[in-house]
Amino acid sequence: MTKNQQLLAKMGGGSLALFLSLSLGQQASATTLVSNLPTTTTSLPDGGTVSSNIWGGSSFTTGSGSYGYTLNSVTLRFAQITSATPPNNLFVRLYNDNSGNPGSEITSFTFTNPGSITTTTANNIFTLTTPQTLAANTTFWLVAGSGSGQYVWALTDSVDQTGEPGWSIGNNSARFSPNGGGSWTPYIANAFQFSVNGTVNTPPPPPTNIPEPGSVVALLGLGGLGLASRLKKLSTRA
Repeated sequence: MTKNQQLLAKMGGGSLALFLSLSLGQQASATTLVSNLPTTTTSLPDGGTVSSNIWGGSSFTTGSGSYGYTLNSVTLRFAQITSATPPNNLFVRLYNDNSGNPGSEITSFTFTNPGSITTTTANNIFTLTTPQTLAANTTFWLVAGSGSGQYVWALTDSVDQTGEPGWSIGNNSARFSPNGGGSWTPYIANAFQFSVNGTVNTPPPPPTNIPEPGSVVALLGLGGLGLASRLKKLSTRA
């Protein structure tokens, strides 16, 4: 490798590293955004029924993160009480808020069911097929129902919860629908038990002024001329 080639490689490597560090920004790791799963205590031995007609739902509200949040999955504390084969019948959906009740389904959020659900109450993870953005300071509802088969979604009378700053599970937000989402009625409980899992979005601020394509080409041309001139001087000295 000639001296010029060595110099170009060094300059190019440094420029590439700088470009990557600027463009990638900060990468947040996955975390539990909010949860009232055990060790939250409850005196309620049973949960709310989830079936083809009877649906359940509870609300959560996002924090005030400047760039919003990315939802990866939710964990619901479920048990199966009649013979059925997930994932073909049970569903979990995300709804917007309508005056303190589930409003309408947000159809871009599609959850994949776990391979099976046991007859013993346990935490079951429902994963989004594609991670989706959640806006800050917004209330959403997790709604569960079934095309066939019957399940129990664990309830709690506790207000204990953990999570990221500003996130919360709605107090007294446990709802059931006796007609497949047609109307909603409060449960005599605080909330269903679940967690919301994802990341806090922390990218660098986007550029305020983006050059026109012609300007970018011109800048690259000037940069190339400057580099060529520098290489020529170094070659002459050698």
